[in-house]
Amino acid sequence: MRRKVFATMCAAVMLVSAVSVAAPQNVKAAPAPIASYDFEDGFGDMTAAANGETAAPSLVTDEIKGGTVKLEFGAAGAESYTTFANPYAGKELSAATITVWVNVPEDAPFWEYDNLVGFFDGEKRLTLETMPYLCFNAGGDSWIDVKAPAAFNTQKGRWVNYAAVITPEGQTLYVNGVAVETPEVNNGATYNAADVLPFLSAETTKAYLGFGSFWGSQGAQLDDITFYDAALTADEIKEVCNIDAVIAAMPEFVEPDPEPTPEPVVYEKVDLSTVTAAVPEGYSSFYAFDGDLTDAVTGQTGNTVGYMVHLEAEEEAASYETGVKGQAVAFYGFGDAVKLPTAPKGSQYTISIDWFLKKTSQHTPGVFMVNVHEDGSIMGGEEDAQWISISPLGWKEDLVNGPMVWSRNVPGGALWNDLMRDGNDLAKLETWFNVTVVADGATATLYVDGSVVAQGPIADIVGEGTQLYLGVNAWDAVFNGYMDNLYIYDRCLTPEEVASLAKESLTVEQADPTPTPEPTAEPTATEAPAATATTAPTQAPENTPAASAPAEDEGSNTGLIVGIVIAVVVVAGAVVAVVMKNKKK
Repeated sequence: MRRKVFATMCAAVMLVSAVSVAAPQNVKAAPAPIASYDFEDGFGDMTAAANGETAAPSLVTDEIKGGTVKLEFGAAGAESYTTFANPYAGKELSAATITVWVNVPEDAPFWEYDNLVGFFDGEKRLTLETMPYLCFNAGGDSWIDVKAPAAFNTQKGRWVNYAAVITPEGQTLYVNGVAVETPEVNNGATYNAADVLPFLSAETTKAYLGFGSFWGSQGAQLDDITFYDAALTADEIKEVCNIDAVIAAMPEFVEPDPEPTPEPVVYEKVDLSTVTAAVPEGYSSFYAFDGDLTDAVTGQTGNTVGYMVHLEAEEEAASYETGVKGQAVAFYGFGDAVKLPTAPKGSQYTISIDWFLKKTSQHTPGVFMVNVHEDGSIMGGEEDAQWISISPLGWKEDLVNGPMVWSRNVPGGALWNDLMRDGNDLAKLETWFNVTVVADGATATLYVDGSVVAQGPIADIVGEGTQLYLGVNAWDAVFNGYMDNLYIYDRCLTPEEVASLAKESLTVEQADPTPTPEPTAEPTATEAPAATATTAPTQAPENTPAASAPAEDEGSNTGLIVGIVIAVVVVAGAVVAVVMKNKKK
């Protein structure tokens, strides 16, 4: 690698009394690189290219690093990249080290997994990415992710040195010559660290800048990209990359003051007991879910879909359970979900629905609205995402922070809009509650049980072609619980109307599931004969023995006993006669 020395760097080094980068005496010098690119005289053997409309890499001059290569930001399938000869191809490798200087401009789009340096053979890949993050993926369960913790994350607008040391035992990341000692490491069951070096040295493995990732190319300047066939130490990395001098030449890094945490907006909680239940006029659709998916307004009926919106259902009919009013459509966290025939038709709309959550998981959709291409495929990629998901949970895992409305704008990979707030004590498990979203263009208000819980941005993508699903999207687990009383308005309801609708929809109206049996007619009472009154003596005489039962009772008992004895004798005689007859035979 050819060192670049500029007046500004020398002055900075003198001012801070930087230590000389020359190897100390009696210390073995760092190994020589097998290939390096300093971009002082052009691309060398690199060939610049690009996919899609993203611009190809270019050469630019930096006041600290001199000539550098500039990658453009590009999503997967639209990368800015270069190809060059794989310096490891055909070598017997016992170890490898890759170093690169990276400068991500402050105004550049940034995604932690966008690629800087990559190796790819059509199936397997090894990529050093922006976090920094080192990923080897051989397909199936053979993969490993080595991520640096947040303390090492890229500082925009500054040169940072990344190095990856690869041995048969594993990989180590270095940032500015400091080893990342506690990275986040995840791997598949069949991953073997010894497989990485043979992949690097295979003749079929190609080398790239900005390509080879599952994601895209990071908009950044790269310089002094160097490859070694040895495992460099931290001190050797600092020496060969001239790290101390480069850092000294940059202005002192000042941590920006953290933005003050805004006070949470406290919305007034509506007491539904004081609200008059009513359904506001003008709804365009209403689904009662009483055993079917029919819209009471248009007469159209929905259908089931699979556990993702683009999959066919296993069962033709939806499932139903007891709802707030009559029945509710049911979901069980797996299996089929529902597509409805109607949806909002413009930028101003209201959707109101009752939920009963059995369990929750992050991002599980309750109501999912999406636009589709002419061929029927959904718009859900990085460049054409047009969807809105009303979910019980958002990025946080506690229901106290839900529900959330998250959505993607159009065009081209815009960031998600997350509409949620911390600490919402209205949504609960296994309790019916109402969720209403009122959207006015790119702004929405989220209500739970008639109370505002959040206000903020929403993707303004709803139109005539928007399709509406319940309990499912194209990525996450199926909703687990029940839904009832879905109202759609092509206008914005007022807060008072939302509260009235929530009160009405949550008012229980169910038939007694166990019918009351018809009463059994009482039997006609038979009049008992009047008893003959007997005058009791006023006082029993002294020493009088206990009185005996009346004579007529005694006679009655005696007759009964005699009758029983006669019956027994007759039966016994009959039995004896039968036995004797059988013996004669």
